[in-house]
Amino acid sequence: MKNSHSAFHNSQPSLTPLDYAYRLLARRAYSEQELTDKLLAKGFTTVAVTRTVARLKTQDQVERLRSRGFGPEGIKSKLAQKGLSSASVEQTLETSGENQDLESARRLLASRFSADALKEPQTYARAFRLLLRRGYSQEVVESLLGSAPEDG
Repeated sequence: MKNSHSAFHNSQPSLTPLDYAYRLLARRAYSEQELTDKLLAKGFTTVAVTRTVARLKTQDQVERLRSRGFGPEGIKSKLAQKGLSSASVEQTLETSGENQDLESARRLLASRFSADALKEPQTYARAFRLLLRRGYSQEVVESLLGSAPEDG
């Protein structure tokens, strides 16, 4: 006979600490400590809570850098300088996908260069170098900028 009050950490096994954290954060912002306390009170293990809070913190930092115009390699480099594990940053970047990279690169370009200016070979080259410096892959840069304008 199955015991409904098992020793498992949660009566809803499908609810992960991350799911629960998202539910909480959808209602209002919490400090790291408040979120940790809430997750522990819900019955999640200390290890699971620590991992979840770290992941949310990484996601937040990735989004901030992306909104400032950094691509995946630039984000990895910046967060490695802050001591974040490359594995957690990599995992966060993989879940967000290349479409977001393309979109953030497009926003960065639009904030710096007009479409007409990008038709000028020198401006095109500056934009190309900027995107590479910010950590976008050559494929993303080329798909966004297209081929170089002819020197005319």
